[in-house]
Amino acid sequence: MATDKGIALFRVLGLGSTRRSILMLVVSWTLNVAWLGINYFWSLVPESVLIAIPVILLLYGVLALVAYVYWGVKGVREQDEPYASVLVGTIVAITLLYLNYTLLDALISLIR
Repeated sequence: MATDKGIALFRVLGLGSTRRSILMLVVSWTLNVAWLGINYFWSLVPESVLIAIPVILLLYGVLALVAYVYWGVKGVREQDEPYASVLVGTIVAITLLYLNYTLLDALISLIR
Protein backbone atom coordinates (compact mmCIF):
# COMPACT_ATOMS: atom_id res chain seq x y z
CA MET A 1 0.00 0.00 0.00
CA ALA A 2 2.77 2.46 0.90
CA THR A 3 4.64 1.58 -2.29
CA ASP A 4 1.58 2.42 -4.39
CA LYS A 5 1.36 5.83 -2.72
CA GLY A 6 5.05 6.43 -3.38
CA ILE A 7 4.71 5.49 -7.04
CA ALA A 8 1.67 7.74 -7.36
CA LEU A 9 3.64 10.61 -5.81
CA PHE A 10 6.51 10.10 -8.26
CA ARG A 11 4.08 10.15 -11.19
CA VAL A 12 2.32 13.28 -9.95
CA LEU A 13 5.68 15.06 -9.68
CA GLY A 14 6.62 14.00 -13.21
CA LEU A 15 9.11 11.35 -12.12
CA GLY A 16 7.42 8.35 -13.70
CA SER A 17 10.44 6.94 -15.53
CA THR A 18 14.22 7.03 -15.46
CA ARG A 19 14.40 9.49 -18.36
CA ARG A 20 11.95 11.87 -16.74
CA SER A 21 13.73 11.63 -13.40
CA ILE A 22 17.13 12.55 -14.81
CA LEU A 23 15.52 15.25 -16.96
CA MET A 24 13.87 16.73 -13.88
CA LEU A 25 17.25 16.82 -12.12
CA VAL A 26 18.73 18.77 -15.03
CA VAL A 27 15.71 21.09 -15.08
CA SER A 28 16.01 21.56 -11.31
CA TRP A 29 19.67 22.52 -11.59
CA THR A 30 19.00 24.88 -14.51
CA LEU A 31 16.18 26.58 -12.60
CA ASN A 32 18.43 26.93 -9.57
CA VAL A 33 21.17 28.63 -11.57
CA ALA A 34 18.65 30.87 -13.34
CA TRP A 35 16.99 31.81 -10.04
CA LEU A 36 20.29 32.75 -8.45
CA GLY A 37 21.43 34.66 -11.52
CA ILE A 38 18.27 36.68 -11.93
CA ASN A 39 17.51 37.44 -8.30
CA TYR A 40 20.90 37.68 -6.65
CA PHE A 41 22.49 40.18 -8.96
CA TRP A 42 19.45 42.42 -9.19
CA SER A 43 18.17 41.88 -5.64
CA LEU A 44 14.52 41.52 -6.64
CA VAL A 45 13.50 39.43 -3.66
CA PRO A 46 14.34 39.23 0.05
CA GLU A 47 17.18 36.98 1.17
CA SER A 48 14.87 34.40 2.76
CA VAL A 49 13.10 33.81 -0.55
CA LEU A 50 16.41 33.80 -2.37
CA ILE A 51 17.54 30.91 -0.16
CA ALA A 52 14.16 29.10 -0.03
CA ILE A 53 13.84 28.40 -3.75
CA PRO A 54 17.25 26.66 -4.12
CA VAL A 55 16.48 24.63 -0.99
CA ILE A 56 13.17 23.50 -2.48
CA LEU A 57 14.88 22.65 -5.77
CA LEU A 58 17.54 20.73 -3.87
CA LEU A 59 14.86 18.69 -2.08
CA TYR A 60 13.15 18.06 -5.39
CA GLY A 61 16.47 16.93 -6.83
CA VAL A 62 16.88 14.43 -3.98
CA LEU A 63 13.41 13.10 -4.67
CA ALA A 64 14.22 12.85 -8.39
CA LEU A 65 17.39 10.90 -7.55
CA VAL A 66 15.41 8.45 -5.43
CA ALA A 67 12.88 8.07 -8.23
CA TYR A 68 15.64 7.59 -10.79
CA VAL A 69 17.26 4.82 -8.75
CA TYR A 70 13.88 3.20 -8.10
CA TRP A 71 12.84 3.17 -11.77
CA GLY A 72 16.33 2.15 -12.90
CA VAL A 73 16.51 -0.85 -10.59
CA LYS A 74 12.94 -1.74 -11.53
CA GLY A 75 13.96 -1.68 -15.21
CA VAL A 76 16.97 -3.89 -14.48
CA ARG A 77 14.83 -6.44 -12.68
CA GLU A 78 11.89 -6.48 -15.07
CA GLN A 79 13.45 -5.85 -18.48
CA ASP A 80 17.05 -6.96 -17.94
CA GLU A 81 18.43 -3.51 -18.67
CA PRO A 82 22.14 -3.05 -17.94
CA TYR A 83 23.21 -1.77 -14.52
CA ALA A 84 25.59 0.63 -16.25
CA SER A 85 22.76 2.97 -17.22
CA VAL A 86 21.60 3.16 -13.61
CA LEU A 87 25.17 3.80 -12.45
CA VAL A 88 25.79 6.55 -15.02
CA GLY A 89 22.45 8.19 -14.27
CA THR A 90 23.13 8.05 -10.54
CA ILE A 91 26.54 9.65 -11.02
CA VAL A 92 24.99 12.45 -13.10
CA ALA A 93 22.24 12.95 -10.51
CA ILE A 94 24.70 13.09 -7.61
CA THR A 95 26.87 15.54 -9.55
CA LEU A 96 23.90 17.84 -10.15
CA LEU A 97 22.92 17.62 -6.50
CA TYR A 98 26.49 18.49 -5.51
CA LEU A 99 26.41 21.52 -7.81
CA ASN A 100 23.06 22.58 -6.30
CA TYR A 101 24.47 22.23 -2.81
CA THR A 102 27.63 24.14 -3.73
CA LEU A 103 25.60 26.98 -5.22
CA LEU A 104 23.39 27.13 -2.14
CA ASP A 105 26.43 27.11 0.15
CA ALA A 106 28.05 29.91 -1.86
CA LEU A 107 24.84 31.91 -1.72
CA ILE A 108 24.58 31.54 2.04
CA SER A 109 28.21 32.57 2.50
CA LEU A 110 27.73 35.64 0.30
CA ILE A 111 24.69 36.73 2.28
CA ARG A 112 26.53 36.50 5.60
